[in-house]
Order: sequence, then C-alpha cells, then structure tokens
Amino acid sequence: MNRLSGLVVFLLGFAIFWQGRSLSIGTLHAPGPGFFPALVALALVVLSVALMMGGGKKEGEEDALSFSAIVRMLLLFASLVAYFLLLEYLGFVIVSFLLMFFLFCWVGRQRWYLAFSSAVVCIGLAYLLFEVLLKSNLPRGVFGF
Repeated sequence: MNRLSGLVVFLLGFAIFWQGRSLSIGTLHAPGPGFFPALVALALVVLSVALMMGGGKKEGEEDALSFSAIVRMLLLFASLVAYFLLLEYLGFVIVSFLLMFFLFCWVGRQRWYLAFSSAVVCIGLAYLLFEVLLKSNLPRGVFGF
C-alpha cells in the first residue's frame, strides 16, 4: 500500500511541476510565481520516493482500505469540495473555521470544545498572517468578513 500511495504522490508532484513549468521560479531572495509550486512539487517527489522505498506492510498493521477507511476518505474529500464551493460565498473566516472544526473533531478526534478553540486559534492566526501582515485579499463572503 505504501508503494501505491507513494506512486500516486509522485505523480501528483510531477503533475504540479509540469503545470508550473511555464512560471518563472525567480531566486531565493526574489521568488517568482513558480517558486512555491516548484518547491511543493520537489517536496512531494522526494517524500514519495522515501515512502515507496520504506517497504510494505509491517507486522500487526491492518489494511488501510477497510470500509470505514474508505468512508472517512470520501467524507474528507467531500468536506474539501464543500470548502472550495462555499469559500467565495461565505468567506474565508466562516468556511475555514467550519472546515478546521470538522477536521479537529472528526480526523483529530478532539473533544468539541478543544476543537472549537483550536479552530479559532488557527483561523485567527491565518487571518492575522494573510489579511493583516501580508495584506492579501481573502474572500469576504456575503457577511463581509
């Protein structure tokens, strides 16, 4: 399973690199628009090779493709699609908070109050970084925030 996962991640890294090949990378001190995609592609390729070379299933390790694992993956994928579809309409703060809360509760298996506070802190820091410090334009949504 690790080899198959590694191959999928390798192909994803290669696809990112291939799609970003027309963007200029720039330099380390003045990165261009292709710098981050190239960096992500390189990281994915290197990590995928490490994953593929790591070997097969270890003793006592259960199969990752159980029914419950597939349901969890599909639900996770559906939550990311919902995030993508609702981001412009509801705005970054609300949709990102809901996604983080869901991920902390469901994937991280945290208690709801800990997930709530963790999501507030994460989204608060992301908002501070991107909106205040970097002055980027995050989607505001119908509520204006």
